[in-house]
Amino acid sequence: MRRQMSRLVLRAMATTLFVGVMCMGVGSVYGLDEALLGKAENEVKNAEYDLKSARESAGTAANPAKGSRAKLTTMRLDSAQKRLDQAAVYLKELPADDASVSSVQGRYDTAAAGVAEVRAILNPSAPPKEAKPVESAPADAEGSGEAEPAPAPTVPKLDYKQEELLKNARWYVRETTGYTNAVAAVVARIDADGPKPVHSEIRDGLATVETAKKKHALAADYIAQLPAGHPQVQPVADQVTEAAALIGAQESRLRAVDVELAKLTGMEHYPNYDADFKLMQDLAGRYRSFGFTVQQPEKLAQVVQEDGQVLAEITRIAKTYVPLVEQKTDAGDQMERIFNHFQSSRNEFAAELVEYKKTLPAAFEADLKEAMDIADQGVAEQKPMFFGENSGIEQRFGWAETKLLVLRAFGEEEAKPYVTRLAEVRAQVREQAKSLEAKIIAENTLPPDRYTGGDRDVLVEYATKAWAEQQPDAQVLTACIPSQDWTRDTRWQWSNGAFYKIDASNVQVQLIIKHDDKLAVVRPVNLYKNHLKGDTVNAYPMDEAGEELQPRRYLMLEKVE
Repeated sequence: MRRQMSRLVLRAMATTLFVGVMCMGVGSVYGLDEALLGKAENEVKNAEYDLKSARESAGTAANPAKGSRAKLTTMRLDSAQKRLDQAAVYLKELPADDASVSSVQGRYDTAAAGVAEVRAILNPSAPPKEAKPVESAPADAEGSGEAEPAPAPTVPKLDYKQEELLKNARWYVRETTGYTNAVAAVVARIDADGPKPVHSEIRDGLATVETAKKKHALAADYIAQLPAGHPQVQPVADQVTEAAALIGAQESRLRAVDVELAKLTGMEHYPNYDADFKLMQDLAGRYRSFGFTVQQPEKLAQVVQEDGQVLAEITRIAKTYVPLVEQKTDAGDQMERIFNHFQSSRNEFAAELVEYKKTLPAAFEADLKEAMDIADQGVAEQKPMFFGENSGIEQRFGWAETKLLVLRAFGEEEAKPYVTRLAEVRAQVREQAKSLEAKIIAENTLPPDRYTGGDRDVLVEYATKAWAEQQPDAQVLTACIPSQDWTRDTRWQWSNGAFYKIDASNVQVQLIIKHDDKLAVVRPVNLYKNHLKGDTVNAYPMDEAGEELQPRRYLMLEKVE
């Protein structure tokens, strides 16, 4: 049931998008309807295939097909006529004076005449029989007046070896019939109003035809070793002949459909399959675990903010590979499985996100209240460390900012009150810190320096050059790198109407720059290494030279070694 539902979803997506494309196109109002012409030509072409097969099995006017062979020919003619009737509906809607339409119309007329011609072979007008004059039979010697009947021809009996050959021929005719019956069931579905056979069934049908041909060849070989025209042999020989015509017709029909379906299932028509499959896999991974993602606010915000673009991209991919899914190819089944996984993961993720969103405003306000309480305590107890770089106040502000990041992902308008509220509280705490500014600066220490990579000097050089563009006369006293190594980030990001792969690492260098005769100032510079562009590194200062900084960013010059 789940597979069936997902196929319906894929079809619905494709239908919606195709309708949109059709509405945007010029259509038949402003020129030839190429799509309608293509349908007409396709119907005529299939009718021509059917007619060709009918000609092969119809016999001649002098010796028309009979029995099962006549039924087979009639079935083929009916199929050809059905296709021509549909082609006529399409051609009626097209401009007759167009050269392309005239060409198809000519083929239609030729095929229609051909159908009538073959039907005439099967059902010739019976001419009146002329009465033959009755000749007087010569009287016999006794004068009876009646001729002696001609003696019945003597038919030689088959010997035991010939009987064995005929037995084998019958066996392989029955074998052949079993396979052609199986193929006939597939062929019948091609023209039926119900579900059409998928490409794999057509290919299986062609494989069965090959088996039927092998069995038929054995039957024909045995018949060839028997006396032609023998009363016991002839019925089996006729069956072998009819089977050859049937196999040829079935193969011709299946080959025609195989060619058409190959245009839908041939992977050469889907050059981006691997890339699209990998992209769908990665996009589905965004919704893998809400519990894990909620601990990474930046990632959660991106998931929320780009959800609409993800759905649009998933829809594009799904629509592209609907033919593979409907034809039940391995590639289609694989794409459908990842699509089902995406649906399931996103639904579960969305349910948890809805509940989490309800808690954000209260949790955001709680973080701000704790920050204000700590600030009040710091001022009351004259404790400057409460306002330091890694203080409880900054920790609470950090928590509030991550929650605000997620709130803004839902929409800037909805987040405006929280943006204003955070700015107000920060300004309030900044004013409180001014009363302890001198003590805060006096207690500030150098940032930690934990980096262990061999490229440390190179990173410091990148950061120094980047800051020099802001402050050419800057005197760098030392540099600290708080993290032990680069942090790598690999993901897809929406930009300029498409998803782009990001594979980059980042690290922050904190330059300690002389401020005046007593103070130094910490200037963070963020470095980004792009792994998709030969590990090129770019550096971006976090501040601007003239920007007002909080006391926690300054330290006494004497503390810089």
